[in-house]
Amino acid sequence: MTADTSVTSELGIYACPVCKRLLRQEEGLLQCPVCSRAYPVRDGIPDFILEELSQSADPVLRRMRFIDRMARIYETRLWYPLVLMVYGGFHSPSLEQLVSSVSQKVQSTKGRVLDIACGPGTFGRRITSPSKEVFGIDVSLGMLRQGAAYVAKEGTPNVHFARARVEALPFEDGLFDAVLCCGSLHLFTDTVIALREMARVMKPGAILAVFTFVAGRGGILKFRRVREWSLRNHGLHVFDLSEMEQILTASGFKDFQPEVSGSILTFSARKPAV
Repeated sequence: MTADTSVTSELGIYACPVCKRLLRQEEGLLQCPVCSRAYPVRDGIPDFILEELSQSADPVLRRMRFIDRMARIYETRLWYPLVLMVYGGFHSPSLEQLVSSVSQKVQSTKGRVLDIACGPGTFGRRITSPSKEVFGIDVSLGMLRQGAAYVAKEGTPNVHFARARVEALPFEDGLFDAVLCCGSLHLFTDTVIALREMARVMKPGAILAVFTFVAGRGGILKFRRVREWSLRNHGLHVFDLSEMEQILTASGFKDFQPEVSGSILTFSARKPAV
C-alpha cells in the first residue's frame, strides 16, 4: 500500500463534527455533504477547527501558540518529569509508569482506540499494536505535526492524527473500542460535556482510561490555594475522587476504578453495555 493510498483510506473514517455525517474527500479538503462545511487537510492532518483559538474565552485555547512551540520538548526531561514531580509530588509515577498503567487498562482491547488531547501521541504511540489502531485528536497543530514526525521516524503502525476539539469530535457514534484521555481532563472547560462526547463515539462496553490530577497528598496541588489559583489563572480543574465519580456517572459511565499516587490519578471507567 502506498503512503497516498494509506492516507486516503484513513481519511474515510472522519465525520463532520457539526452534523456527524461522513465526509467526502476532495482535493486537499474533507467536505460535508449535508452542511457543506469544508475542512482542510494540512500535511496529512485533517483540521476540524475553523475558528481562531487565540480569540477564545478559554485560557487554555488562547495559549495555543505557546503549546505549539512546546511540542519539541514535551517528551523530554524538560516537561513530564518536572510536571509530575511539582504537581504530583516526589513519589509520583514516572511517564513510563503512567504509560504502563494506561496500557494495562486497555490491554485486552482490540480495534480502534481514540486518544483525546493526544499531544504528539505520547500515550497512543506507545499502546498501538497490530490489533489496535489509534486515532489521536488535539487542538495543537504543532503537537500533531511533532507526533506525525515521531511516527514516521519510529515506523509506528496504526497511528493517525487530526486537529479537533473534544466537545465536537469528528466521528460517528459508537466507533471506538476504547478511549484514552491522558493529562488533559483537568483542562476541559466543561468536563461533563467532554466526557459525554467521548461516550457518544464509544461502543457499548468500551473502556475509558484516564490520567489526570486529584487533590491528593503530594506536590503543590495538595494546597487548596494553589488549586484555586490554577483554576482561576490556567483553567486547571483539580478533582477529588467523589467529584470524579459523580461526573463520570452524570456523563454516562460506570465501574469507576481509581488509583492515586500523590496528586496523580489514573482510572478506568466503562460505557455501559446495551
